[in-house]
Order: sequence, then structure tokens, then C-alpha cells
Amino acid sequence: MIRIAHRGASGIAPENTLVAFKKAIEIGVDAVELDLHGTVDGEVVVIHDTSLDRTTNHRGWVNQTALETIKRADAGGWFAPEFVGEPVPTLAEALECIAKQTIAVLEIKDPLIAEAVVAKIRETHTQDIAVIISFHTTVLQTVRSLEPRIPTGWLIGNHNNHASPVQLCQQLGELGCSLLNVNHQLITAEFAYEIRRRGIALWCWTVDDLSRMREMQAFGVQGITSNYPERFGEV
Repeated sequence: MIRIAHRGASGIAPENTLVAFKKAIEIGVDAVELDLHGTVDGEVVVIHDTSLDRTTNHRGWVNQTALETIKRADAGGWFAPEFVGEPVPTLAEALECIAKQTIAVLEIKDPLIAEAVVAKIRETHTQDIAVIISFHTTVLQTVRSLEPRIPTGWLIGNHNNHASPVQLCQQLGELGCSLLNVNHQLITAEFAYEIRRRGIALWCWTVDDLSRMREMQAFGVQGITSNYPERFGEV
């Protein structure tokens, strides 16, 4: 089972920060997942939301804010006083933190930054530790055309709950992806079997309950994403 830390060890540290990534690595994971948006001046930063409001002490849209301003934001104080002053990382900083230790699973939130993300991966020479995932099929197609050596995965949520495993595998084939990353609530034993027997890697998100983790493992799900990676040791 591939153990994936969701936005780092986000159950015990502020999500999508270097301290959350370091804690996940200390716990011992196979991969660290993080979220990417673009700034108004063309940089790529690690943050989940389209705005700074929820996870920093600044307000405003990420794509309308310059990196210099975002770097002044406190991305840790909202979580706990001990994390006051933790900054929003750039993609390059996150890759530097993660690269020597584990795999970086990069979720591209903004479909307009796919080229910039690939360029940054090339610049940092981290093609061998990066996996790109997205809900946006256009992102996956762009990445595949620019850098086919980077593995890609399609994120599936409740909006895809009417799609059959066969249809999903066919679409993955058209996209050139070998990974399906599914909301765990959609996964049954039959669903997992139908995906896996067609040669597709199956991951799920986001599972914090131990009994559900064990169920996913029993179904043959190869990768589990959790906010509490420390719980993987109990599965």
C-alpha cells in the first residue's frame, strides 16, 4: 500500500506548508501530496484554495496576487500558535524539501499553470520524483504532451459517480494516464477489482478512519491518501 500524506501531515500541522511536509517525511510516507496555484506574476505556489483567505492572514485571489505579497502571509497561525510565521511555499521550495526523501504528488488546481509546473519540474531536475494529478483532463493532456516521462493521474470525485469502471479506464487510456485517484466514498470491492484488472493503478482520497483504511486495503486499493499519515502504521 502506497502511503500518501494529504497536503503533508495536515492533521497535525498547517496544510501545504514545509513543516507539514517535513512531519510527513519524519513519520515515514511513500508520497507527499500538495496543491498548486499560479500567482499574478507567473510563479507557482503551494496552496489549496483559489484565495488566501482560509489558510493565511491575508485576503485575496491567489492568481491576482504577486509572490512577494503571498510570501509575507502567515500560513501557519490559523492552525496553531506554534506555527505562526510559516510561509506559503513555492513549488520549487516544496520540491527541494520533498525530493530527497519521497515522491511529490502535485495536484494542479489551476488549469492555466500546467506548462509552468512542468517547466519548474524540469528546472529543479525532479522529473523522477514527481507525479502530477488533476481533476482537469486538459491539464493531464498538456503535461503528457510536454513531458511524457512525468506520470499523471486523473482525480475523480462525486461528480463522476455515474461513470462505470470500464468507462473510466477507457477515458484514462485516451488521456495516457496510468493512475486513477478516486474519492474513497465511490470505491466498492467490485469497483476496485474492475479498475485493477484493466491494469490501472488505483489510489483513493482522503481517508482518516482506520477501519475505512483497512477496507480500502482489503479491496486492493494501491494508494491511500490521509491527513493523518501517522495512522498508516495501525492499518
